[in-house]
Amino acid sequence: MNILDKIVNAKKLRLDELKKNASLDEIKQKATSLENKPSSFRDSLLSSNQSIIAEIKQASPSAGIIDNNFDPERQAIHYENIGATAISVLTEEDFFLGSAEHLQKVKQKSSLPILRKDFIIHEYQIYEARILDADCILLIASILNDDQIAHFIDVARSLNLDCLMEVHDQDELNRIESIKDVIIGVNNRNLKTFEVDISLSVKLKNSYRGDNPFVAESGIKSQEDLDYLMNNGINNFLIGESLMRKNLQI
Repeated sequence: MNILDKIVNAKKLRLDELKKNASLDEIKQKATSLENKPSSFRDSLLSSNQSIIAEIKQASPSAGIIDNNFDPERQAIHYENIGATAISVLTEEDFFLGSAEHLQKVKQKSSLPILRKDFIIHEYQIYEARILDADCILLIASILNDDQIAHFIDVARSLNLDCLMEVHDQDELNRIESIKDVIIGVNNRNLKTFEVDISLSVKLKNSYRGDNPFVAESGIKSQEDLDYLMNNGINNFLIGESLMRKNLQI
């Protein structure tokens, strides 16, 4: 069993526990009754010539503990001060040490649009994201079938949430290429092997014929990496570990 399968299996167990405390109908009713409207994550990317989605995460399977003095509120303020376009918050508990509370704390401190980054496998999590005040959700093509993707996007749109559609290869890009009004993200890290190749973003960008914002994710460690991607027509970047460790300045 690869790491992605382990993460998904752990998420299923966590979902079972959540549903014992609040049913799908209960959480749906709560989410749909909210009056505040999410910010447009997608528009924030389109409005900038170089957009940085700065990620807040305490740990990852590949890097281990990233910040021993992890403080999501302090990190959010730092990202806003250095000019990030948006913020991504890891809420996956078992492998990234994230939590819903981290997102809520960030929302209280930052006016930037926020992506809830998690492994979404059920609509329950989308309603939950709305309750947490996220502005955008991550949908990972490799763990969802086409019917799930279509349904989850419909649910997100009903809640005014944007969707970042994450792909890892040409086949996955082909599956979601015709979807309108989403954000396309290429994860340069293979979630099965955890190998990283930032040229993957360039390869898939060159084959992409849609007009959605296109984001390079993972493995961006230096200004040279940013220059390489920008020189190949990519100007939206999701960066986590390098910013958390302050190894990259933006």
